[in-house]
Amino acid sequence: MAKPSLKAKDDDLLPLMEKTQDFLASEKQVMLVLGDSGAGKSTFNHHLEHCLWNDYKPGNPIPLFINLPAIDRPDQDMVAKQLKFHNFSEDQILEIKLHRQLILICDGYDESQQTVNLHRTNSLNQPGQWSTKMIISCRTQFLGPNYQSRFAPQGRGGHYDLAASNLFQEAVMAPFSKTQIENYVEQYVPLEPRTWTSNDYMDRLTTIPKLLDLVRNPFLLSLALEALPGVTEGKQDLSTIKITRVQLYDIFVNHWLDVNKRRLEGNNVLSVDDRDMLEQLVTEGFTSLGLDYSTGLALAIFERQDGNPVVKYSHLSDKNTWKAEFFGPQPEVRLIRESSPLTRTGNLFRFVHRSMLEYFLSRLICSPINMSDDDELQAIDEPAIDEPATPFSLPSTVSLLDADGPLFRRNLLTEPSIIQFLCDRVKLNPDFEEQLHAVIHQSKIDSSAAIAAANAITILVKAGVDFKGADLQGIKIPGADLSE
Repeated sequence: MAKPSLKAKDDDLLPLMEKTQDFLASEKQVMLVLGDSGAGKSTFNHHLEHCLWNDYKPGNPIPLFINLPAIDRPDQDMVAKQLKFHNFSEDQILEIKLHRQLILICDGYDESQQTVNLHRTNSLNQPGQWSTKMIISCRTQFLGPNYQSRFAPQGRGGHYDLAASNLFQEAVMAPFSKTQIENYVEQYVPLEPRTWTSNDYMDRLTTIPKLLDLVRNPFLLSLALEALPGVTEGKQDLSTIKITRVQLYDIFVNHWLDVNKRRLEGNNVLSVDDRDMLEQLVTEGFTSLGLDYSTGLALAIFERQDGNPVVKYSHLSDKNTWKAEFFGPQPEVRLIRESSPLTRTGNLFRFVHRSMLEYFLSRLICSPINMSDDDELQAIDEPAIDEPATPFSLPSTVSLLDADGPLFRRNLLTEPSIIQFLCDRVKLNPDFEEQLHAVIHQSKIDSSAAIAAANAITILVKAGVDFKGADLQGIKIPGADLSE
């Protein structure tokens, strides 16, 4: 379901597919689909492509799905680049450009870190250029005020005039209702053999405090359903269990790695070398190595690609680059990679969801702790400092006050999802809250701590920490978000 704009009332909802079909039948040229992280934008886009191809008849507009982060410079000739990826020849591309209309389904504007209007820079629907309808998705948190100018088509004379605004519409994906959650659970349960029924899942979702509200986000719902049996095992009073968003991810990634470890152990067709390497990885701590791998990869993606989530790896051309450490053919790298929450399309790799990338970067700043309180979520095993070295260059645990730490190196104000993960850690870990306060006070005497201090106070404010009576004279927090 979706509402017609960010300013519309939350109960002003229509089916998103219905709104999209209306758009395709209209004279409008661009439809912007907005939604929070995990709202289902990419899933909807793939479903739309599938439906359009199912209904396709010769001469219809041609659906073309474009994963924007996977395109090099999508601001220039992105349609031809996508068709070349599908092995169309230059002659075929020209034929389509001159004689056919395309329905462009452009996924992940925010992930491709674009700031330009792709409709305009690609000269879509201009004389002699591509004839298109564009559906483009973007995270709500990525946008500032007056964001429509990044998406509205170019009007006559090259201006964003009234005519241009009449060619543009938007839709904002709504969280799941309780009925939609129930429908999802009923479809989830039969997918594989389970001991729980649909009623068992719904009972836990409604009994654990605040969980039902959390799982109105479709991606978090999928994580929660995987995690719930383990979370509630042996617990008598479910009303005392406390679960946050970050804990759902903690449980999910541990579960993912454990399932894949058991899959490999039961694989009878592994080569002798792979079997020997698997034994070594299990001895050293398979789950810990997997967590190190994904955390190190997330750091490399932010440092080397400025957060662009898609990594392109070709062994011949990339074997001497940073990418080989994560995507090379060595058995220890390959076995861990194939057991990690990554997807692969040809030579393009990415985490299964953008929020997974952000989750793993947040672990570098604060990782899970073991909970001693029986009312809290139980222990999540972390590698001890003296464990054997891993094949992946992950920094050892560092103090937040270390100037080489990620809190100092990256402005997190543009990464609201990472801020949210760290807010959850503040509520779970008093030591982390104290460290963030220390970083803020360090900025009084150390100007190099300004970025870290701005990150720290933003996290604390968003976590609801009270600053009444705090001595903040002389702190340096440029750009910090102190709203609310």
